[in-house]
Amino acid sequence: MKLISLTKEEYQIYTEQNCNPDFLQSVYAANKMIYDGWSVEYYKAVENEQIIAVFMVGYVHLLRFFYYAYIPRGFFIDYEDKQALKKVTAEIKKMLKKRKVIYLEMDPKIPLQQHDKNGDLVPDGFNNEHIIENIKQAGFDHYPLKQGYDVSKQCRWISLIDLRGKTKEEVFADFSTRTRNDIRTAQKYGVKVRALKEEELSILNYMEQEAGQRHDFETVSMDTFKTMHESYKGHIQTLYAYLDLDVYEQSLETEKAPLEKEISELHVFLEKNPNSKKKQNRLKVAMEYYESLQKKSEEITELREKYDKEVPLAGSMFVKFGREVVYLYSGMDYQFRTFRGAYAIQWAIIQQAIDEGYSYYNMLGISGFFKKGEDGYGVFDFKRGFNACVVEYIGNFTLPVSNLLYKIGMRKQNKE
Repeated sequence: MKLISLTKEEYQIYTEQNCNPDFLQSVYAANKMIYDGWSVEYYKAVENEQIIAVFMVGYVHLLRFFYYAYIPRGFFIDYEDKQALKKVTAEIKKMLKKRKVIYLEMDPKIPLQQHDKNGDLVPDGFNNEHIIENIKQAGFDHYPLKQGYDVSKQCRWISLIDLRGKTKEEVFADFSTRTRNDIRTAQKYGVKVRALKEEELSILNYMEQEAGQRHDFETVSMDTFKTMHESYKGHIQTLYAYLDLDVYEQSLETEKAPLEKEISELHVFLEKNPNSKKKQNRLKVAMEYYESLQKKSEEITELREKYDKEVPLAGSMFVKFGREVVYLYSGMDYQFRTFRGAYAIQWAIIQQAIDEGYSYYNMLGISGFFKKGEDGYGVFDFKRGFNACVVEYIGNFTLPVSNLLYKIGMRKQNKE
């Protein structure tokens, strides 16, 4: 067996024709890595003129004169084939020694065991624990499996919606009642969704920073958003939900008209039947709702002074690659959360994914905790509302190349 270098174009053609690549295994992800200071190479492992494995590997400095290597989402190989794994790993290790690599890390996109949308294990569902053993026998160490977020790693727990063979109506019907109602609320108020141009990414940046401060999570920079758009050209989209004040004002007037008629009729009825408790209660409810609509109408003047015709509600960035649409980043203006802009965006991108023939909508990271009050429950519950099932990957593996420096390098990385 031998490793043969591939050009970027050869790698792209092979993976897109013969594999089901993750967006992190794409040449577009390589563009982003290079921008971030990595060097990237592409290889195929060949034996008896047969391609056994294909992968891209990134290198970055570790301990000044040495390197750390990373294969995003693992190599393309039959992980059931123990001998092939061992041979490919041995060849990679030889190559990495020449490159002064201390250790290699990879995180294969292989589900560990089958979960449902509530995070529970599916009875008689698949289990790929043997794949972990196969990779370990090839020479890799396996990180301990755990729940929770780890910003230093790619997501091990994700939420995934299977769109295969489904219409928009069928997908919508599978949403929770609350999620369907939130989408309808956005529609009722005239919330609109459009794509942001690259020069408008500051809108997403503002909202993401605001959400990060409110929920105490680490945010990305404006530079990251710009780099993503540049690196994933043709495969990235940022959607923006906003309140159209003209439509909103008209929707309020449309709601008020029948209420005004009902209130008038109730007054007439109660003049003749003043002791009707049922009508008195109905009048009270109608008046309170009418007053709330009137207050909203009065607030529109202030909103127009500050925002003109378009009130920013939420923004989200997505990558479209392979068979998936992937949800990357998002933010929202919390003061306008009642308009459900985030739900409008999610429904818009799901409909796009169906129209464009994608098989899955990958809502990406969750914590792996599924009980109310646990870390990340709110994010999980939001995604579960869209009927997204829980996917648990097999985790991260490291291949020591220089055992002594590996121990030093791991200590250094853990401190960072």
